[in-house]
Amino acid sequence: MKRLVPFLALMILAVPAFAQQETLFGGEFSSGGFGGPVVKFTPIRGELGILVGGYGGWLINHQFMIGGGGYGLVNNVRASTEAEALYARPNRPLYVEFGYGGLMLEYIVEPSKLVHFNVQCLIGAGGVRYREDWYDDLFDDNPDYFHSRTHDAVFVAEPAVNVEVNMTTWMRVSAGASYRYVNGVGELGGLSNKDLSNFSGSLALKFGLF
Repeated sequence: MKRLVPFLALMILAVPAFAQQETLFGGEFSSGGFGGPVVKFTPIRGELGILVGGYGGWLINHQFMIGGGGYGLVNNVRASTEAEALYARPNRPLYVEFGYGGLMLEYIVEPSKLVHFNVQCLIGAGGVRYREDWYDDLFDDNPDYFHSRTHDAVFVAEPAVNVEVNMTTWMRVSAGASYRYVNGVGELGGLSNKDLSNFSGSLALKFGLF
């Protein structure tokens, strides 16, 4: 009995500490989701590239998102003279086509505030190839022959930091910066990983249940 009394006293003193313990799982849980369009501005092979796409996913406890996203180059970025010498037909310009997508993870810092931040990362894959002018392709007798000889699959990783503004309870606007790391360009002459890896500035709209 004498040994039991100190033990019970210790347990009573420890109850407040256990009551204040924070855990990763358990307690209140909320679930939502969002998605929306994104525009990125980035150098590609030394020229301004415009990437258009979007991302979205499942939002856990208003802060952690797991989902997917993808982007594609929508403007003309001229290929190098080396590439044109290798692949282009006489007097026809050659352009770079590039797109990528994959898993997206995002963490939102203090989402209830009017202006707040988020950090995110995309990990996935993409493809790059050369093309001639769209008008020329319309009159090409065998366009598949050209495209099948000039493409590469690549690995892409892109971390980002963004500033968000809560416009309404269901809409947010964000702007930020990212760095796109590309690896795997090897078959295409006149193009390298460095030509596709660079910083980007982005604008995004997010719609959903936050």
